[in-house]
Amino acid sequence: MPILYSTYDMASAPPSGMPASLDQHLTCSICMDVFKDPVATACGHSFCKSCLDCNINYYDTSCPLCKHDLRKTPEVNIVLRNVVEQVKKSQEKQGNKYTGAPGEVACDLCTGRKLKAEKSCLVCLASFCSTHLEAHSSIPRMKGHRMVEPVQNMDKKACLTHGRPLELYSRKQQRCICTLCMEEGLEVVSMAVEWNMKKAELDNTKTELQQKIKKREKKVEEISTSLKDCMDRMETDWWEIDAVFTAVIVAVEEAQRRALQPLKDRRDVVERETKELTDELQAEISKLKKAMSELDDVSALEDHIDFLQTYPSLAGLVNHRDWTEVALDMSLSFGTMRKITTTMMEQIQQDLEKLTSIELQRVPKFSVDVKLDPTTAHTRLSLSDDGKEVGDGGEIQEVPDAPQRFDLFGSVLGLNKLNSGKSYWEVEVTNKTGWELGVTRGNANRKGKLSLNPDNGYWVTAHYDDNKYAAMTAPPIRLNLKEKPQNVGVFVDYEDGLVSFYDVNARSHIYSFTGCSFIGALHPYLSPHLKQNEKNSDPLIISAVKWR
Repeated sequence: MPILYSTYDMASAPPSGMPASLDQHLTCSICMDVFKDPVATACGHSFCKSCLDCNINYYDTSCPLCKHDLRKTPEVNIVLRNVVEQVKKSQEKQGNKYTGAPGEVACDLCTGRKLKAEKSCLVCLASFCSTHLEAHSSIPRMKGHRMVEPVQNMDKKACLTHGRPLELYSRKQQRCICTLCMEEGLEVVSMAVEWNMKKAELDNTKTELQQKIKKREKKVEEISTSLKDCMDRMETDWWEIDAVFTAVIVAVEEAQRRALQPLKDRRDVVERETKELTDELQAEISKLKKAMSELDDVSALEDHIDFLQTYPSLAGLVNHRDWTEVALDMSLSFGTMRKITTTMMEQIQQDLEKLTSIELQRVPKFSVDVKLDPTTAHTRLSLSDDGKEVGDGGEIQEVPDAPQRFDLFGSVLGLNKLNSGKSYWEVEVTNKTGWELGVTRGNANRKGKLSLNPDNGYWVTAHYDDNKYAAMTAPPIRLNLKEKPQNVGVFVDYEDGLVSFYDVNARSHIYSFTGCSFIGALHPYLSPHLKQNEKNSDPLIISAVKWR
């Protein structure tokens, strides 16, 4: 059983840097601090010189302690001053004065001026400075005490019930106990054993946490890299889109210039003709006004001979141009602007088509793994085992009757339910003379002769008669494709009400249904067209989406 640090041991322990008795003798009774320039009176008392000077004067020259008359102010006691300075130097050399700073622990045995503890004993439940710690190395029965770094609140290291050190650990109670807390059937181990086990667990936990930290740091790095890549892609898209719309603006401005040019040219002509006519009229007006002035002069002649001799010379003054039929040409025949607008729209369409390449770089991230639902397939259709191909089997197959099966149209639906977000898939249509692709509502009619249009829950594009294409609106819209698609991409944005079709190989846009009203889940829709001849025998193949 461990031996506690007894009261006797504590009292008999070596003193700290300054023993209590010496500390008292070196303290001024006036300022209660260590002597500064100490003086000794005739009556045997000692004070700081400045303290004594402040307490005696002309009217009172007595000792502050015993009132013994002091005939003269004593001089500084050199021996005592040297002792004080030596003690101070010793204390400064130790540098162990307890200041109360965070993390410092005071020695429990120091009296008066306390020093900092260097170790705490878990058996004695006390903390010791370097001087008082010597007992643990010199007294045999104290050498086995467990010493730790200075600990505050050593009371927490003792059993509150029995007042003894906590030396054991109860695994059932999950707490530290003393030797008197032991009960029968209680699994108890030494704190060292439990410490080793818990330390191992702690090390394992730290290792796991370190691994988690590394994973998260790696994830932060990945996110940072992804952000940079994303910003780079957005920067590229930004300038590509800006270039497209800049080109569109240029095309519009050029069309505007060409449409306004005839008006501008005609305006210049009209203004020039107006100026010419106005100038000519003004010139004649001036001549006529001059003739009027001359006629007024002739009219004022009283001499008959002068009047008659002058009059015949004025006959030519009124011989001028007849302006009755003269008028400004206000005709504005410029023809139509159809050629200009048509050229503009072709140029705009050509520029906007460049956006398709950007779209096809974005949509693959929304790819879905489309698989066909055999319970919806027309009885002549043949599906591959993996649900990725569908073609005309050439004859009616024996399959279970199902209410959701197409009975007239050679069509099939995908198993996928598209009821939110964005979805994209691609279908290989190489060498086929006819097909239909798109999406349909899950509850859309599948029986009889169907009208494939949005009003009936179908958003579909069709290829027919080998070289004709149409968007199945009401009525259908004929589509003019520059070349025959080999792979068709289908993109659906449920929230935006958008269904778009792309020629993947040509990187061009085929058609888009916009402003769609989707109710409930959508399903991919495919029809390889029931073959009329061997031309259309190839299947439709749902191909893997590749990043481009």
